Amino acid sequence: MSNRSARGFAANGGQGPNTFLAPALAVGMWNPFLAAALKGNAQAQEGFSTIASEWQDFVGRRLNEDFALVQRLSHSCTPDQILSAYTDFWAKAAEDYGREVTTMTKLIAGVTSKMVVAAQSATDEASTRLFPSREAT
Repeated sequence: MSNRSARGFAANGGQGPNTFLAPALAVGMWNPFLAAALKGNAQAQEGFSTIASEWQDFVGRRLNEDFALVQRLSHSCTPDQILSAYTDFWAKAAEDYGREVTTMTKLIAGVTSKMVVAAQSATDEASTRLFPSREAT
């Protein structure tokens, strides 16, 4: 080691020039995991966007039903007409909410399964990159 190199080595607290490569190597090892996280994040964002859109549409439809109820009640003249308006409204609401729960459950299950598949394939890919000897087993 030259005198100049020795001074640089001592000035770094005994750390050699390869010490600065360690963070880069560590980040490089995480590349497959970061790529998988980004892919999973994109799929999650797409799925949650679909879920949010469905919920927004549902709320819009239900608000229209609320306005229709108010309009129907304002035109009702007898107790039987009022009772009929409320009965029809609540029957339709129960049907709509039941259907929406089924729809949302299917959407959420689909998003979850896609994310699990993406995470599993990313884990497998990262595992084969980091531990190539495991590929043969």
